[in-house]
Amino acid sequence: MPVCEKLPPTQPSQASPPLPAPGLLMFDDATPEGCSISADQRVLCGDSGITQDGCLAKGCCFDAETSVCYYPMNECTADKSFVFVVYNDFANNPVNPMRLIVAGKPSCKPVIANKDFAVFKFSVTECGTRSFVIGETIIFLAEVQTTIKVRNLKYGVISRDNPIRLMVECRYRRVAASPMFGGSVLASAGYMVMSPSLPPSLQSEGRFGVQLLISMDETFTKFYPLCHRPLHVLLGKPVYLELRLNSPKPAATLIVHYCVAYPRSARSALILLFDGCPNPLDSGSTSILYTKHLPQNQHQRRFEIKAFQFMDLSTRKYLTEEIYFMCSTEVCLPSGSPCTETCFDGKSP
Repeated sequence: MPVCEKLPPTQPSQASPPLPAPGLLMFDDATPEGCSISADQRVLCGDSGITQDGCLAKGCCFDAETSVCYYPMNECTADKSFVFVVYNDFANNPVNPMRLIVAGKPSCKPVIANKDFAVFKFSVTECGTRSFVIGETIIFLAEVQTTIKVRNLKYGVISRDNPIRLMVECRYRRVAASPMFGGSVLASAGYMVMSPSLPPSLQSEGRFGVQLLISMDETFTKFYPLCHRPLHVLLGKPVYLELRLNSPKPAATLIVHYCVAYPRSARSALILLFDGCPNPLDSGSTSILYTKHLPQNQHQRRFEIKAFQFMDLSTRKYLTEEIYFMCSTEVCLPSGSPCTETCFDGKSP
């Protein structure tokens, strides 16, 4: 068993200090790789001979020297596609990029692959991707994994390959007053998350850093380190979650739009928080920890859930799958009107 690196305890009477960046690859509107990619990683966009204006109108990149139109990298594209690159050193163990496929879809292979990297490009409706809608956000999920080479020996079957998994999410804003795919969604309206496993601490980058952590108890003074993954919790026991804003601006307020949990297959989803308040349909199982008289500030949002497990819709048997937590947040800077967070501010929804 690996020795967990001890993280510094937070001080509940003050704004929590930032923690070391976890093992997560996150790309959003503020920090995409975008067009700054080498020529050998480029995936062509549009028809041959497309003009620069036509290329840019499709949300793609244009090389003026070679007149090549290509997709931006590690982004949710304007035509609703996954386009991302996986390097051979993205996990703790070496990975052969040429043996990566989309889980459950062996035909969904990289469009470019060599010993150093693999580039994937497929539609959010292809390759067995899962999708669901939470509030004003449409979430598409795909899983990339390595193919396992099996050796059938005389007295047994073995494999020396490590099963590497990579979860990829594309999140788009819904287009007002139009069907899910009926309106135009710009590339800047979507963002991508790539996670090689289920870390207990997630951090988004951008203008403001937001972390999602799991506390060891209700005091929120110690948090599970990165090597505690996945975290095993008995059903019905409390799980303490904290959203934390690492902001240099003291006036900034962290607003929680929603938090959702979903299994690895993404066949189901459970809304934990919506519009900053617990889901009324799951009364008593999710609670804002305002009533426990913990120190509150506008940079922290703490809540407790009761551990649960998803079940198969038809057989009613437990799904032996990991559960992922995901929250949609906003950083509010007051300009004449206060930033309110309803339940997190001790107010009724």
